Amino acid sequence: MQRKQSISCKRPASLRALILDKRAVMGTELCRTLTRLGYDADVFAEPQSPAFYSRCCAQRLISPETSSVDFPAALRRALTQGYDAVFVCNEEILEAIMTLGLQKRCAGLVLPRAPSLELALSKSAMLQIAEKAGVAIPRTFYPTTAASLLKIAVELGFPLIVKGDRGEAGARVRLVTRPSELTDAYHQVAELEVSQSSAPMVQEYIVGTGYSVGGLFHEGRPLRVCAHRKVVAVPPLGGLTVSGITESDPFLLGEACKIFRALNYTGLGHVEFIRDKFNRFRFLEINPRVWGTTAIAEYAGVDLFRPYQELARGIVPEPDLHFRVGVRFHRIVREGRMIAAQPSRVFGFIRDCLDRQVRTDFAWSDPLPHLISLLGRSKKRLSKRTNSRERRLDAAIDA
Repeated sequence: MQRKQSISCKRPASLRALILDKRAVMGTELCRTLTRLGYDADVFAEPQSPAFYSRCCAQRLISPETSSVDFPAALRRALTQGYDAVFVCNEEILEAIMTLGLQKRCAGLVLPRAPSLELALSKSAMLQIAEKAGVAIPRTFYPTTAASLLKIAVELGFPLIVKGDRGEAGARVRLVTRPSELTDAYHQVAELEVSQSSAPMVQEYIVGTGYSVGGLFHEGRPLRVCAHRKVVAVPPLGGLTVSGITESDPFLLGEACKIFRALNYTGLGHVEFIRDKFNRFRFLEINPRVWGTTAIAEYAGVDLFRPYQELARGIVPEPDLHFRVGVRFHRIVREGRMIAAQPSRVFGFIRDCLDRQVRTDFAWSDPLPHLISLLGRSKKRLSKRTNSRERRLDAAIDA
């Protein structure tokens, strides 16, 4: 396992940064990177956020759940503490910032204009924008009745994807492998979309390789970029990156830039593609925020954060689109999730750990965030299995 440089969180910082998250582990690497750049990094997140346990977390700001009546006031307090840079890692928080009109009240926050951001948060709107910009997309349908749902499924065949209009990290995405699963999967996603005006979409399942392109943009122009191919992802189609390698494909980068240009996008953002058997890059979705593999840019020699702060101050930095290619990496928590679902992955995990050329998000000098996250997931899985066994036992007794 390749070692990162030692993480020192004790030196004095002249800048202050705020990381807005829920309970994901991505805030941990942000804390570490920002600390190396001379920031005091505060984290605003729900209790038990792994980032709270990082040695590089300067201050823990406990957030109520986003659905709580106390959340808006807590978010306002956090955003008005005079930060030099503010980074949003979660789309629910991003939507709250928009709803409360806070994007213009925080000097360190760089976001697209409200109309562009609203479009970026809608998967159906983004598919239309991508297609209009000349970017290939999966075949997508919007059923209105049970009969039309079945008709679409027959046309697409199985497996297929049911996807909600909003949401992140696959929370509103279902892979349907057989007809008997279709109705339940559609209703599950539809229930999560109750507060939204758009019904779930049904998409073709594309066999191919996943790619990610992220960067910093100003009015649609790229200032910094980094791209990688997904070597292992969970779930496999357009899923979260478990391991990957940085690659620079001019056509891929060009397709990504079409998306950001069409939105006149400003700020940090990230797009997902899948390369099909005809070598076409099909657009899947955009993340208008800090994304899960943001730290890969640092591995590849790209500094996203100092240029971001310049943008926050009204200074547009000169574009520098170079990044190192061939940088291999893996993500420990995602590896744990993968192994739980596919135990045979443990051999690939061990191989990556022993290969000093593979970068890792685990740091021996700051181990607690990832250990706690892995432990929490293990407890959750054990609880689910226990509850499942108890339900089966109750059913057997009742029978």
